[in-house]
Amino acid sequence: MVIVHVAAIDASKISGPGASVPPLVQAQNSLDRVEAALLVSVGAGPGDAGLGLEVMHYSQLHSGGGLVAAPPPFNRPDVVVFHSTYIPAHAKLAHQLHGQGVPYIITPRGGMTRQAQDSKWLKKRIGNLLFFNTVVQHAVALHCLTENEAKETAGWNRPIFVVGNGTKLPPQRYLAQPGKRRGIGLVFIGRLDPKHKGLDKLLEACASIRSTLLQQQVHVDLYGPDHEGGERLVRKQIRRLRLNDLVKLHGPVRGQEKQGVLAESDVFVHTSRWEGQPNAVLEALAHGLPCLLTPGTNMSREVALAGAGWDVELSAAGIADGIKRVLEERKGLGEFGKRARLLVAEKYDWQVIAERTVEAYEACLKAYPQQTPIANDYCM
Repeated sequence: MVIVHVAAIDASKISGPGASVPPLVQAQNSLDRVEAALLVSVGAGPGDAGLGLEVMHYSQLHSGGGLVAAPPPFNRPDVVVFHSTYIPAHAKLAHQLHGQGVPYIITPRGGMTRQAQDSKWLKKRIGNLLFFNTVVQHAVALHCLTENEAKETAGWNRPIFVVGNGTKLPPQRYLAQPGKRRGIGLVFIGRLDPKHKGLDKLLEACASIRSTLLQQQVHVDLYGPDHEGGERLVRKQIRRLRLNDLVKLHGPVRGQEKQGVLAESDVFVHTSRWEGQPNAVLEALAHGLPCLLTPGTNMSREVALAGAGWDVELSAAGIADGIKRVLEERKGLGEFGKRARLLVAEKYDWQVIAERTVEAYEACLKAYPQQTPIANDYCM
């Protein structure tokens, strides 16, 4: 099977596709029956990550021909997979593929859920009417990363299959030791987008139990790049709620620096209103960090059932109650961390994900070009 993955990736920017698509392509390439490549639609690409994969750039293809100008065998792929939504280059290429009879799949990464559609709804409504509805109509299937994302994405009248993101298990020297140090370190790593990531509610929660957190020597560290002025809003809220002695705001971290931050923390906090499946959560779990999550992360229930963290309501009161539960169970944080790493090892190793995604592609392509509903373990 020849697969081309299309994604907007820039090594200088932190993004979900940038963290997950290149290793997915690499893992699929390790399968004997697969040749996979990455087509960068927007941005400079993944950089020299040592992944050993074919990387093409949309700007280098002939303007009218699309993939027919790509090097063999990727000029005649069996399937193309688009990552993320509302990217004009994706719409243009999808139109070309449909005309050439090449099937494609959309991995929306949370962008087609009801909550995501309600964010900047007018802009998205216009985009849907102008081009995106047609792009979806001609897709063979939608690839959602979690069952909850699939549920919230229903209504687009396309078959849906569910296979999660993957991550890499770090060496033992980078594992966290939750609960072993004095005090408790809560950490968030992600874009500083207070609405999307629920940072507004996290800060309200911290303010509501401020005296308890100070007494228990809790500190909260937020790491990430600014997103459309979000950093300014977060700083303003920290000052307004008098949290300067409790919450510290940092810039983005990558690579070994990020591994060091995770290793020195006790609990990873992700309070999103919506997501596909956050890579940051998978990375934290892989490092042996228990996670305090809201339902919008689409992983909160799974993590809680695995005994690897806490599922909390997206509200100041719900998050505050969750943090108090962390403090009550601080002596058991090490066991939470062991179960967190085990969850990733069993379900989210990249080789497991590569096999499952390719099997799902194969199952969904059986219905092409009829594009009839597919009844099997992957599509619904």
